[in-house]
Amino acid sequence: MSPRVKAEGDTWSVRLGERSRPGTRTLLFFCTTTSQRPYRVVEVPQERVGDLDDLEKLDETALQELFRASCSMGYPQTYD
Repeated sequence: MSPRVKAEGDTWSVRLGERSRPGTRTLLFFCTTTSQRPYRVVEVPQERVGDLDDLEKLDETALQELFRASCSMGYPQTYD
C-alpha cells in the first residue's frame, strides 16, 4: 500500500512516477476521498527518494511538505 497524507481537507495516496529525469524521482499524489480533485506532481532528487522503500520511510511532515511543493497536473518542479 502506498503512503498517504492528509492535505487540503482530503487524503492523498503518494506513488512513484514511472518517468523521471536523470538524478530525480517523480512523486504523484492522487486524491482518495473524492474523484473531483486532479492529481498532483512533484520532482525530488533521487538521493532523497530513490525507491519505494525511501518513499515509505517519509513521515507525515515530509509528505505534507512535498505535497505543498507539488503542482496540479503540471510538469513537476524540482524540490530539494
